[in-house]
Amino acid sequence: MKKTLQWLLVLLGMVAVGTALTAQADNLNYAVTANLPENQINDQVSYFDLKVKPGQKQDLTIQIKNNDEQAHRYQVSPNLAVTNDNGVIDYSQAKAKADQSLKFNLKTALSAKQTVTVPAKSAKTVTIKLALPTKAFDGIALGGINVVQELADQNQQSGGVALQNQYAYVIGLQLREKTTTNRKPNMRLHAVKARQLNYRNYVTANLQNDQPVIMRHLKIKSTVTKAGKTKPVLTTTKENLSMAPNSNFNFAIGDGQQALQPGKYTLHLTAKADEGQWKFTKNFTISNRQAKKLNDTSVATQQSPNYLWWFVGLGAVIVLLLALVIWLILRNRRRDQ
Repeated sequence: MKKTLQWLLVLLGMVAVGTALTAQADNLNYAVTANLPENQINDQVSYFDLKVKPGQKQDLTIQIKNNDEQAHRYQVSPNLAVTNDNGVIDYSQAKAKADQSLKFNLKTALSAKQTVTVPAKSAKTVTIKLALPTKAFDGIALGGINVVQELADQNQQSGGVALQNQYAYVIGLQLREKTTTNRKPNMRLHAVKARQLNYRNYVTANLQNDQPVIMRHLKIKSTVTKAGKTKPVLTTTKENLSMAPNSNFNFAIGDGQQALQPGKYTLHLTAKADEGQWKFTKNFTISNRQAKKLNDTSVATQQSPNYLWWFVGLGAVIVLLLALVIWLILRNRRRDQ
């Protein structure tokens, strides 16, 4: 009874630690706001939406308010907006690779990443310098200012549990030299191939928006068939996607559960957005070597151990042991008689 009570207390302690960590992660203790300047186009939004001109220099300011009882350090990183592989515009990638169609990389016009300290229960204004090139650009230049609270101690431990909570804010930054443009988004299909994402196998289609405008309310329907056949091998449909100006992403087709078979295939893909629709057909091949490599390392296609035979074998051993015990008991009784 005493041992049972001790184990119960241990389990309750583990639950308490887990609850405390969850509560701490949910408790945001700082806020970030943009100080909108006079050249703000839309003052009804909370992000920077600025009308600019070639060669312009400007100081952009944000305010970090620390609501905690202790001082904290914050990393402030101006980034280029890209499209991540979920079909979402992403402002948080500090090392984002610029698309080949991009003519003006907004990140090159912004000051470098900086770290600031904000005392407890106070606010600090942070300046990001903007210096535009003398050459004009068309459409939209899109980026973001990412603010991340540093961990107090990267190796902090509490009762053997690592505390690795980080919170982030992103303030969008949209620049235009003209408030209107004749540019419309345009989709192009590039490489189609088998690849692995999070140790699961998919066929991916690299889709590009090669224009300096945002692609909104994007819906994609895709089907993969054997070459010359009509029966679908893989299908995926996704809605409410978006693409940043002059960006690309890998659209994943399939559910990640199937083993890839080598052979020749055809991708059929249609896409529709607010300002345009596109249709693509592209042949591709999965080699024997590629299929084996991906299937061997996929968590979804690896065969799980057959535990049924383990239990059958264990049962057989138990039966034999019981039979042996009974036989020994009966033999001892005969000797005693």
